[in-house]
Amino acid sequence: MSSVPERHLASVRGRKRRDPERQACWEYLSCSKVLCPAHGKQHMDCWLIPRTQCSNQLGEDFFEKLSACLPCPYFKAKGRIHPNGFDHFIASQVQKYNYKALERVYLKEESFVEILNRIPDGLFTTDGEWRITFFNPAAEKITGFSAFDAVGMYCKDVFKNSICETDCALKRAVAEGSDIHNREYVITDICGKKIPIICSTSAFRDSSGKITGGIEIFKDITDLKTLQEEVARREKKYRRIFEGSHDMIYTTNLEGKILDVNQAGVDLLGYRDREELLAMGSVRNLYWNASDRDKFLREVNRKGYVKDFEVDFKTRDGLPIHVLISSRRYENPETGDIEYSGIIKDITRRKQMEDVLKQRNLELSIMNSIGLTLNLTLDLKQILTLTLKHVLKVLGLERGGSS
Repeated sequence: MSSVPERHLASVRGRKRRDPERQACWEYLSCSKVLCPAHGKQHMDCWLIPRTQCSNQLGEDFFEKLSACLPCPYFKAKGRIHPNGFDHFIASQVQKYNYKALERVYLKEESFVEILNRIPDGLFTTDGEWRITFFNPAAEKITGFSAFDAVGMYCKDVFKNSICETDCALKRAVAEGSDIHNREYVITDICGKKIPIICSTSAFRDSSGKITGGIEIFKDITDLKTLQEEVARREKKYRRIFEGSHDMIYTTNLEGKILDVNQAGVDLLGYRDREELLAMGSVRNLYWNASDRDKFLREVNRKGYVKDFEVDFKTRDGLPIHVLISSRRYENPETGDIEYSGIIKDITRRKQMEDVLKQRNLELSIMNSIGLTLNLTLDLKQILTLTLKHVLKVLGLERGGSS
C-alpha cells in the first residue's frame, strides 16, 4: 500500500508530464513543499536525500523510503527511462546508496582516526590477544617506536615494563570489570631510556560481553616528576631551616590564627608543644598590649612587609619578653586567603643589657658632674646639694624623705 499522501498524488494527476531527465522531482511534480531538503536543488536523486517530505514518514535512508518511492510518479518515470529497465534502475540505486553509505562510514572513520592522531597524549589499541592495532603519533614520540613497527607487536614488547607480565593495566581492567585511571609506572623507550608515564585503560567488549581488545591513553610525566622532586627538595630544605632556626618562624592568617610555627617558637613562648600553641587562639593573645597588634597590622598592610617591629610579647606563664618581628603579607595561591609569615627574634636579654648600659652611663655622667663641681668650688653646702640632686636622679626619686 502506498504511503504517498493522496492529496500529493492528486495534485499531479491530470497535469502534463514533463521530462524526468532534465527536471528535478519538485519541478516534475510541481511540489510546493519548500521546506523539503530536496526542494530547489537540481541534479540530485531525491530518494537518496534523507528526510524528504513526500510521505508522512521522514525516512533517513533509501531503504526506509523505498515503500514511498515505488509508487511515486517521478521515481517510476526515472525507472522507465533507464536503459536497462526498471529493475536495473532499482539495483543501480541500491548500489549507489551502498557506495555513499560506505563513503560516509569511511569519512567518519578517517575523521575519527585524525582526531586520535591529534591527541597530545599517547594512545594505542589492542586486539583480544593484546597485539597493538593502532598507535598514534604521540605514542610514537614517547616510546620511539613507529606505528609501522608497533602495530602487530604485543604491547609488553613495546613498553618493556616488568609489570606488563605480572600486573598489566589492561588485564586488570578486564579482571575487575572496570576502567583503570591514572596509574603510574615506568616504561623503557626504544633507546633504553626510562620514562615515567601515567595511564588510563579500558577493555573493549562485543555485544555478548567477550573481550575483543583494549585501549590505553598514556602521558609522559618526566617533567612533572622532575618538578615534584624539585619541590620535595625545596620543601625538605625549607623544613630543615624552619625546624633548625633558633628564632621563631610562624605563619598566621588575617584573623590571627597561627597556621604554622617551629619548635623555637614553642620554646620561646613557653608552651608544652606545637599543638598547644596552635590551639591558643588568636595571635593577639601573645601581645603584652593588644593595641600593638593593630599597629603591626596597619604597617604590614600598608607596606606589604615590616622589618624589626619592636614589641613586647608575653609567655604562656604571663612573663614579658621583648621581641623584634620581621614579616610579610601575601595571598595564599591555593586558598586566596591573606596570610602573614615571618621571623620573631627574642631580644629580651639585649634589651636588659641596653637598660643596664643606659643606667651605667647615667651614673658615670653624674659622677662626672660631681667631679666638675668639686673642682669649681669648695662650698660644702653647694657640693652636698648637687650630690644629693644627682643621687635622687639615679634613684628615680623626686626628693629625699623628711627626717
